[in-house]
Amino acid sequence: MSALDAGKTYRDILILEDRNRWESCKSQFDAQRDVVLTYDLGLRREVEQLGGLACYVDHLADKQSMQENNFLIYHFFRKWHFDAEGQDIFQYRGVPLGFSFRLEIWNDFVFYARTRICMEILRGLKYEKLVVGTRLGLIESVLTEMGLAFVPVLPNTGSGKATYYFPIHDWMDEKVRFKGIGGVKYRLRDIVSSLQGSMMSWADRWFGGDKKKPTVFIQEYHPTRKLIKRLQQEDRVRLLLATFSRNKGAFRYIPIWRAASKFQVEADNLMSRFRVQRCAKLVVSNGGDISDGLYRIIETRIANRLAAALRDLDCVIRYLDANPLSLEVLIANLGHLAPLVDSVCKTRGIPSYFIINGILGNEFLDEGKYATVINSYSVSIKEHYFRGMDNIVCLGDPRMDAYAMGEIAQRMINRVMPTITVGASGHNNTDLNSYLAVEFDFLYDVLHALTTIKSRGVALHIIIKVRANGYRKQYERFVQEYFPGLVDEILDSAPMPQVLRRTDFFISIYSQTLFEASCLGIPCLYYKKDTEIMDPPFDGNSELVTVTSVDDLIVAIEDYRSGHKRYDAFLERTVMEKYIGPLDGGNLERNLNFIYQLLEQAKNGPTH
Repeated sequence: MSALDAGKTYRDILILEDRNRWESCKSQFDAQRDVVLTYDLGLRREVEQLGGLACYVDHLADKQSMQENNFLIYHFFRKWHFDAEGQDIFQYRGVPLGFSFRLEIWNDFVFYARTRICMEILRGLKYEKLVVGTRLGLIESVLTEMGLAFVPVLPNTGSGKATYYFPIHDWMDEKVRFKGIGGVKYRLRDIVSSLQGSMMSWADRWFGGDKKKPTVFIQEYHPTRKLIKRLQQEDRVRLLLATFSRNKGAFRYIPIWRAASKFQVEADNLMSRFRVQRCAKLVVSNGGDISDGLYRIIETRIANRLAAALRDLDCVIRYLDANPLSLEVLIANLGHLAPLVDSVCKTRGIPSYFIINGILGNEFLDEGKYATVINSYSVSIKEHYFRGMDNIVCLGDPRMDAYAMGEIAQRMINRVMPTITVGASGHNNTDLNSYLAVEFDFLYDVLHALTTIKSRGVALHIIIKVRANGYRKQYERFVQEYFPGLVDEILDSAPMPQVLRRTDFFISIYSQTLFEASCLGIPCLYYKKDTEIMDPPFDGNSELVTVTSVDDLIVAIEDYRSGHKRYDAFLERTVMEKYIGPLDGGNLERNLNFIYQLLEQAKNGPTH
């Protein structure tokens, strides 16, 4: 949140993406009369070193108003594709598909809403001139919508300064929309899946293909990989997957053929109908109606995707007509193909079993709440995130079987010369209270605290574990610039259990890795640099030791070194089971048996 003063008259308000825009402005910067708004921790620190004020441009509003707006924007998010009768405007062959565009629009939707709400703060400030320069251009567009005049700034292309914020738009293009060189791998994967899917379909038609076995569609990801392997080994079902599997085997896939252009006319008709029939409105907490801007964002994304989505849905319908499903198993209400399969299943009354993908803890979200039966892992998640729902079971996370008693040897904790692992933070693109620089803000504070501890003569081995998202070099440049010589290792692709087995003390944000560390007997600390409002144990009032300042970080690290009892509660397995579910080693079996039970009910009808 910002320290902007509504009672002060600023000379210039400079909204600059990073230090590469700053280069052309800093010679005219007046530290006493100007203010800088940026995404970049690097620019913020440089301005502060000059004695000036810098704030994060996407973190200007207080957390309570942003939380109120979270509920408002997600009400719109659930309704944007409905007409006045509450029907999905996007329908093809009797199947609604508007819901399936969530992944395509989600980041842009929240990012626009956050930007618009933060820019509204400017209306309450007094200033002489607004100077703006960003790469994406969204801020410039929003200011134009708002009628606020500004002077544009071009980047200094020769400066090449490192940036310290998560490049979420680049990541979405690479990992979700499969653009660029990295996208070739995903396109080849889809071609291979379609080829194998076609061959398996022909084999099923020619040789029978075990037609007496029920067919189960499974969305493959971390919670379901072992399930897929077991189902394949037991050979009681025919497995249908969305994309090429990391498990070995002759899996079935839905072949996606035909050119998307053949569906362009239908796509254009649906877009025209959408423009006429849409009726959802979003008025944020300050009274501003931002619906038109959001609809522009949505239209831009889905207009480019709709013809391909219709082609994919047509292929799904054709495949499921010829190869009926008995059950679908999901880990998210997101993806490209899986939501289309889910839409067909819901239309046809095919039951679904949802296994959540990690901890869910934001009250305003509805992700994971659309299935016949949902495995919430634990009682805590059931009582908080799924409050009031009666289709919830608590069957545990199959991945946590690796942490059952008897399966692991708890680490002997070294408090004299400890290895301290820092689980790097991450921007949450679904929450208005998050901001792009949060992971570097978090890391700066933690490393600053560890510098203080080390200056007291304590021997530390420091590991930073970052996400395997392809941006490791950002962290390397960050550490080299601000904390040279402090960090011993920066790991990205190493499996988390492997890293934890070398760890004596673990510092992280809200993450399932905190539970994994605790199950290994490792004391854990949650440094809450974020301002998100979360369910327990990330609410600041639970067993998990939580601090919110560098001074408290230093005290907490010293308390760990002295063996303070404040860490004991979160190490108790009963506490772990309350939050993450059973740790008896039986989660895989429970989930497997429940799938068979659902198949039996689908075959014979539910028993009462």
